[in-house]
Amino acid sequence: MINFIVCDNNEKIVENVVKVIDKVMIKNNIAYKNHKFVDYNQEFMSEMKQHGTNKIYILDIEVNNKSGIDIARMIRKDDLNSAIIFLTSHNELAECVVTNVIMPLGFVCKFN
Repeated sequence: MINFIVCDNNEKIVENVVKVIDKVMIKNNIAYKNHKFVDYNQEFMSEMKQHGTNKIYILDIEVNNKSGIDIARMIRKDDLNSAIIFLTSHNELAECVVTNVIMPLGFVCKFN
């Protein structure tokens, strides 16, 4: 099973991302579960610390003044295998993401 962990402070964007995930996963008959968050809160941290495989994080770079880049660093401390995709409206931060040794899988602009 693939676990998608989606976090963005805009609930509508979270729902749109989940719709895309649902469409692709159902079409391809792949077992998955969505974990939706609008903040890097205690529930998010608890999910992040759950040991397991097949995690794909889709993270906003900034959520309520908390850094998604710092969250990705925390993920990488214990988990080198999960995919991390940044979802943001801050295109100017793409270089910062790539040069931070957090091995992101991608960087997607929210409004494209």
